[in-house]
Amino acid sequence: MLTPRQPLIPARLPRAVGVLIAFALSSAAIAGLGLQTRIDAAAARIPLGRTSIGVCVVDARTGEILAGIDHDRALIPASNMKLLTSGAALLALGEDFTFRTEIHHQDVNGTDRIIVVGSGDPALGDPVLLDQGTPAMDINALLDRVGSAVARRGIRSVDEIVLDDRVFDDQLAHPSWPADQLNRWYCAEVSGLNLHTNVLTVYAQAQRNEPPIVTLEPPAPWVEFENRSTSILRGQPTAWVSRPRPENAFTLHGKVRSNSAVRVAIHDPTTFTGRVLRDAFEDAGVRTNGASMRRAASDEIFEGTTPLVAVTTTLTDVLRRCNADSHNLYAEAMLKRVGHEVTGEPGSWLNGGAVLRMLIAERIGSEHATVVEIADGSGLSRDNRVRPDTMALWTASIAREPGVGAAFIASLPRPGEGTLRSRFAEDELTHEVRAKSGYLRGVYALSGVLVDRATGEPEVAFAILLNDVPEGSTARKAKPFHEAIVEQIDTWLADRQAPEPTMGG
Repeated sequence: MLTPRQPLIPARLPRAVGVLIAFALSSAAIAGLGLQTRIDAAAARIPLGRTSIGVCVVDARTGEILAGIDHDRALIPASNMKLLTSGAALLALGEDFTFRTEIHHQDVNGTDRIIVVGSGDPALGDPVLLDQGTPAMDINALLDRVGSAVARRGIRSVDEIVLDDRVFDDQLAHPSWPADQLNRWYCAEVSGLNLHTNVLTVYAQAQRNEPPIVTLEPPAPWVEFENRSTSILRGQPTAWVSRPRPENAFTLHGKVRSNSAVRVAIHDPTTFTGRVLRDAFEDAGVRTNGASMRRAASDEIFEGTTPLVAVTTTLTDVLRRCNADSHNLYAEAMLKRVGHEVTGEPGSWLNGGAVLRMLIAERIGSEHATVVEIADGSGLSRDNRVRPDTMALWTASIAREPGVGAAFIASLPRPGEGTLRSRFAEDELTHEVRAKSGYLRGVYALSGVLVDRATGEPEVAFAILLNDVPEGSTARKAKPFHEAIVEQIDTWLADRQAPEPTMGG
């Protein structure tokens, strides 16, 4: 067994020995043991069968590995991949970075041209952020503001609309994402010009003896839409939307009771955004009838343009949606933007992954960079592989970095927030947990930091990656396993920080 603050070494006690020791210990006895023994005992109390387990705990102040279980085994991280991506975004972009979507006007020999310049902002028109804004608004209000701002600048008609999404490449969906789920909101395509998280929300209102009334948000009357749903007055609603082809053709299926809202990923976000904006200009009184629409050419330069509108999003908001809400589009947009920022080329999964690998080498060592496998930025791909020690060391490195550490920690949810809404609910930990959960079929992950409640400083970083988790009763133990490990880290920290007893006389 290892003692606290002793680096891990390849040699370990056989698992069976650790299990026997653990079962022989009472809770009171565990309280006086070292961190490694506590973790082994907690793991033994919640057996996970043939699950591949990887655990690593790191001192956030020194970067020293304190304890672990198979910490050097490369595993699928699921959404814990977002910790690598968001940390890289803070390092490469800076915590004060702002995404900007700009609309310009250009007079080309009497031809009025509107140019929409994307920055890869995943938050443009995100209904969650719009609702949290001051004042709160919906996508229709945002489009009204944008259209009105263009009209107020004296634009009366538009002959051509150019969509400049060249900040990113044109690979919209990662090839390793599940092909049968590409119409789901969490598989939304990634573009240099995004809107409404690249999702169409279908609102359906049931009617007595009539098909449901359907409303689309954002308003997109030009999409191909078929309503095959039926209205019901009682029973279980089953409404769902299909998009079987890589084009914007949708079908509403199932039963609608009262009001239903169903989300479906759109295809070709750049063109979709352009058409929605063209409608917004028209609604504001800017004539767009007959206006052509195209993408900017790869080498096209626009000179003598007049800025009309800019919509901005802070990196802080993007980080929070990425980590607290585990929104995949946000992570993918950050990874591609990191690739663009460092290379000057259109951001891609390839150059974003290369920059992330470079930062891992710089921050925690080349031995970690050489073994990490980076497919995407969100963890949706099952081709990602990360060792628990890589995850924990990286998390500790970012959390303690001056200037960005506080923003990184703040982006992670506490228990009761975001994806930790139902985690640690009955536990009273001495330290505050800030952590990212992750799930794919057979994969359960939890990584983050324990923070001193008084100082706000991170004490330890941890990574708990479970792969090959059998379905059924074993899978139901995965989250309790995570929480049991975190509880042991917390109590060990509390015991270490407790004052030494004094002798009375």
